[in-house]
Amino acid sequence: MRIAVVGARLAGSYASLLLSQIGHEVFLFDGSTEKEKPCGGGVTSKALLRMPWFHENSVPHSEIRCMRMIAADGSMADLPLKHPMHIFSRAKLDSSLREASVRAGARFIPERTARCLQHRGVWLLSTAKGEYEADFLIGADGATSTVRACTIGRFAARDLSLAVGFYLPGAYHTDTVITVFQQEGFRGYLWSFPRVDHSSVGILRWLPETHSAELRGRVAGFIAEHYPEAGGEKRFYAARIPCLGRRSLIEQRVCGTNWALLGDAAGFADAITAEGIYFALRSAELLCDALRCSAPVSYESLWRQDFGAELEKAALWRDRFYAGHFLFRAFTRRAVQATRRSRTVQTLTDRLICGHCTYNELRMHLILKTPVILVEAILHWLRSQFTDPVIAQKL
Repeated sequence: MRIAVVGARLAGSYASLLLSQIGHEVFLFDGSTEKEKPCGGGVTSKALLRMPWFHENSVPHSEIRCMRMIAADGSMADLPLKHPMHIFSRAKLDSSLREASVRAGARFIPERTARCLQHRGVWLLSTAKGEYEADFLIGADGATSTVRACTIGRFAARDLSLAVGFYLPGAYHTDTVITVFQQEGFRGYLWSFPRVDHSSVGILRWLPETHSAELRGRVAGFIAEHYPEAGGEKRFYAARIPCLGRRSLIEQRVCGTNWALLGDAAGFADAITAEGIYFALRSAELLCDALRCSAPVSYESLWRQDFGAELEKAALWRDRFYAGHFLFRAFTRRAVQATRRSRTVQTLTDRLICGHCTYNELRMHLILKTPVILVEAILHWLRSQFTDPVIAQKL
């Protein structure tokens, strides 16, 4: 079967690799592969353990063993990661997967797909240099997907977040990622991710509530305070990232008899953390399974059974996490405090990040272990009474 894949980033390249390996004729389109992807580039152990490709190929990366969380009031907590996260340059990671797909037999066409039309059961794709035909069309072209626009329509503004930031030369904290929560009700966070040869410092916020200039000012202020030596060498980036509400996730359909959407184009991103890499790769695997069985429409049930419930739960809890309260304080502030004061909370959060625990399981464990957490918090407070205040803040 002739398959056209629009978008040669992670989801598109991985799908092209898998589909070429099982004998399909794959055409992979993308006219902007040389651009660095505007995101952190973090791959959790959930993806590292599940996708054998990461073990079979050596791509330069930073290994992250600590996550520093900072609340709006400046309080912070360091979360040790028992299961390390890897941070990649997205340009290098994307190109490595794309080259692997070409070696497997895919044909890479470095052109932007301007239009996709269906005519008598065949897809007609137009680029600046020519036209192509395909029996099956895959959209892996991000939040502004051309394929999504011609199949189910573009995302509504309420289902998008805006990410802006800068690439900085050098790595300032090579084994630690930083997440900074903003003021109460700010649906999003600021991050600083160390990559191999540069750092990605950015911020995202639910699109209906923000503007690029306001977010850019926040990131610039953070860089000036924490990385003053970066100077004027930083490079700006901006992008839209899907952040679907629960109703949108439930109602949308991301495939048909001769088309399918992957990754960001399908809206597959965690509404709380904005993690999308795992879902991009996993959706490619699930679609390949569906096509291998000659049942493309089964892809819809496959992704819903595999990770759909987790995306729905994150969407349901997003507003509670960023705008809710717990014990008369912002929930994000209490989350940072609990992480700093309780090893049990640290362990459970680590398990959530690495994929060994779902949101529902996290909630259940937190409830069951509340007595232990309270004892740990009290002991931490007692120790802090006999410690220098500056040191106590770091405990």
